[in-house]
Amino acid sequence: MDKELITTKLINGCNRASILSIEFDTNSLNKRVFNELSTILTMVEKYQATGDQGSIDGVVFSSKKDKIFLAGADLFEMKELLDTDLEGNRFLSTVIEVGQETFNRIADLKIPTVACINGVCLGGGYELALACDYRIASPDAKIGLPEVNLGILPAWGGTTRLPRLVGIINALQITLTGAPQAAKPALKKKMIDKIQHREYLVRTAVDLIRSNKIQKRDPIVIMNTVTKRISCTKARANVTQKTKGNYPAPYKIIDVMCNSLQSSHRDSLEAEREAFLQLIQTKEMRNLLRIFFLQEKSKKLMVDDFKTGYINNVVVVGAGTMGAGIAQWLASKGKKVYLKEVSHSLVAKGLKAIGKLFVQSVQKHKLDRPTARHGIANVIPVVGRDKVDDAELVIEAIVEKLDVKQRVLSQLEKTLPDDTIIATNTSALSIDEMAESLKHPERFIGIHFFNPVHKMQLVEVVRGRQTSDETVKRAVEFVQRIGKLPVVVKDSPGFVVNRILVPYLVDACRMFEDGYHIEEVDEAMVKWGMPMGPFRLMDEIGLDVCQHVVTDLYDRLDHLDSELPPTLKDLIADGYIGKKSGEGFYKYKKGKSIKRDIKPSDIDREAIVCRLVGSMVTESQRVLDEGVVDSADDIDFAMIMGTGFAPFRGGPMKLTALESHV
Repeated sequence: MDKELITTKLINGCNRASILSIEFDTNSLNKRVFNELSTILTMVEKYQATGDQGSIDGVVFSSKKDKIFLAGADLFEMKELLDTDLEGNRFLSTVIEVGQETFNRIADLKIPTVACINGVCLGGGYELALACDYRIASPDAKIGLPEVNLGILPAWGGTTRLPRLVGIINALQITLTGAPQAAKPALKKKMIDKIQHREYLVRTAVDLIRSNKIQKRDPIVIMNTVTKRISCTKARANVTQKTKGNYPAPYKIIDVMCNSLQSSHRDSLEAEREAFLQLIQTKEMRNLLRIFFLQEKSKKLMVDDFKTGYINNVVVVGAGTMGAGIAQWLASKGKKVYLKEVSHSLVAKGLKAIGKLFVQSVQKHKLDRPTARHGIANVIPVVGRDKVDDAELVIEAIVEKLDVKQRVLSQLEKTLPDDTIIATNTSALSIDEMAESLKHPERFIGIHFFNPVHKMQLVEVVRGRQTSDETVKRAVEFVQRIGKLPVVVKDSPGFVVNRILVPYLVDACRMFEDGYHIEEVDEAMVKWGMPMGPFRLMDEIGLDVCQHVVTDLYDRLDHLDSELPPTLKDLIADGYIGKKSGEGFYKYKKGKSIKRDIKPSDIDREAIVCRLVGSMVTESQRVLDEGVVDSADDIDFAMIMGTGFAPFRGGPMKLTALESHV
């Protein structure tokens, strides 16, 4: 028999009615959870405070999970309903109605209700909390309504209740970004009412109820009509500027939320439901939901058939930008990290960069101060040829030169325990060629992080011809355990992301030589859905780095032209290597590009998109045909997570050269 997903108990008082504790033992909200909750609410409605013995004075919602209150709706159940095609719309309409009705019942109780939020409280979980009279959160809580990232909107009352609680400006910011809020900013925005350590959450809630300090609130917020109109107009303009109109969900959120303040509660909930049902029919929503499930697949990759001891002690060789970034991320996840360099000055520079990253994480509420201090303490400097006896994994992150890497890796292998995995963070160089310098190539693998490490989720796990199955599985498990998303690829020039990106960037250079303005090319690609245009991207990466990767791929791939674009070579020769030098394709002042006055031309922007996207689509098909990855899904996942390839379009393998401009 399945265990109960919700348990209850009465917290009795001396000569007083009881407070009901409702405790969730699930991560998400689905049909079964709503059925159990409905049964409990029927009992509460019957016994809510009457002054008689046996009545209930209040209700406290909490969770048995260590770090999750409720993470939202069960998206696997949603996908099953969507997969029923025509019936999915009717079924999902019922799901929305059930959720709205359930949360309305919580809000309509005549007794105080408190949500005790420990850890993650997102989507439907926060919508349940919004239906309560009071919300207490633990210091490590992450609270928000991220539905916009799936191409939908909060439809269990979130779009209706949030602006009444926090005001229209805060509500729009919270829902349109979809970013989870840490406890302190959530309190400042009035998303929650109090912060309390998790072990005292329920006790605090009970004390508040018994002290009669929680009052049923009037949910209606009166707002100046002019202020509301300005806020909504500005939000719409900001969305258009940011998304170029490619995502329908933000506009639906603005419409429903802004109208909710002048509508009845019932009418606003109906508007939520109608907007949700319209959005689930869009291809944008279907593509975004697919990406979510590809992320979930990556998190579970190889987990079911392989269990091993966790890797806790890691040596990072190289304290430059990538090495410091990798070391900081691993240390923040509780790993003991040995940061190895050839000199004290270089390791000191790396430690300074790591400290700066930890400070930024605290300032942005990604980490609390104790966690940051512990993370900094996890980093141990190692200089020269000092041995590390307890190393379980070594990640090399030095200069991208094959002969240098081979020499360093060969020297390292001699100083390491026999079962240590040796990995390289190379972005394009051959894993097999590097392995030639090692006595145990079966323990060698590529673990390619993307820059900046603390922001980019994707990691390419690159398997060489001699890499053992166990090494691959341990590497994948390690990547998952540090909160990154692995994609397993075979050793091939550029692996997946750089292999597909290089022809795109080179084609852009050739378009510049053909007379296209860089601003117009970049603008066309951003409007199509890329996070930035190809020229801006090359400046961010560094033109010298681009040239190195392009040269390596051109030397190893026969189908690419052997001649590099003269523009790239000329800029580098003149010292213009991008943002880091102050000038590349663009000029920069204090890290920001200086805009040039370019007269609009009659250039065919559809032709720009078709040519550049077409180059990625074509190369993606080659990657699949060569067996670099197992499936088209892997390519789409890698390009979206590794480059920001327009998520709402589903990835290059979802396109064809003929429709790439649509």
